[in-house]
Amino acid sequence: MTSISFNLSGKLDPSLVDVLRMLNQVATALDIRFFIVGAMARDIVLEYCYGIRSARGTRDLDVAVEVADWNEFQRLSIELVATGKFAATREPHAFRVGSYRMDIVPFGGISGDQRTISWPPEHGVVMTIMGFQDAYESAMTLRLSNKPVLDVKVPTIPGMALMKVISWHDRYPERSKDAEDLLFLMDHYSDARNEERIYEEEAELLQAEGFDLVMAGVRLLGRDMAAIASDSTGEAVSFILEAEIREQSRYRLVEDMIKEARLYDSFNETFEKVKRLKQGFKEG
Repeated sequence: MTSISFNLSGKLDPSLVDVLRMLNQVATALDIRFFIVGAMARDIVLEYCYGIRSARGTRDLDVAVEVADWNEFQRLSIELVATGKFAATREPHAFRVGSYRMDIVPFGGISGDQRTISWPPEHGVVMTIMGFQDAYESAMTLRLSNKPVLDVKVPTIPGMALMKVISWHDRYPERSKDAEDLLFLMDHYSDARNEERIYEEEAELLQAEGFDLVMAGVRLLGRDMAAIASDSTGEAVSFILEAEIREQSRYRLVEDMIKEARLYDSFNETFEKVKRLKQGFKEG
């Protein structure tokens, strides 16, 4: 029996639900597992699950599919186009469906090292998929429709945060918005049904942070990220966070966070949040 984390039936844009229903039908027929990632996952989880309005919306739909090899990915692409609803583009991972652009990123056995994929036929475009498996295995199941039933997986906030750290680092300086998103997740983690948990289960953490609920939430997020990370993902994220808080002439992650969020006078506060995230990750 599927455990439903949130029932969002009737709450999302019906056109988005229709797109995901069609995708689910094709993926299920091919026995391919998938989950929503990227900005769409962020918006759904924060706004519709926790009532937290994100800073910016999106019409882009990013989906990650667990496939064994490129042949399986190609079969999925062919079957999607065969429905007559999904239009292929010049990019092998991108489709147009209704008013949405849908990008599909493969992970799983298709990656020999579980860290990167390289797109055929030239294999010149390399993408990091580290953290995707961790995020999928710890994902939440959302019910998007009761009749007919449609259940779709999305990452938890800790799963999103893992992917944000890695994506920001891997594609710096192109992905400064990942830093903005990460800061937003950090700032609002205590609001995502964690306040009672902090007060009742993590009282020592709250006390250690001088009863600052936001800082306690950031540190708790770090712990929860570590709890779902594999050894290789954990080592990578720990290295990235440590590199961003050690003494140096530039603090790239903090700079991107305050630049994108236009928080130019809050460098020190933001730096302390990144330190708490790293501390919590180490504790976890």
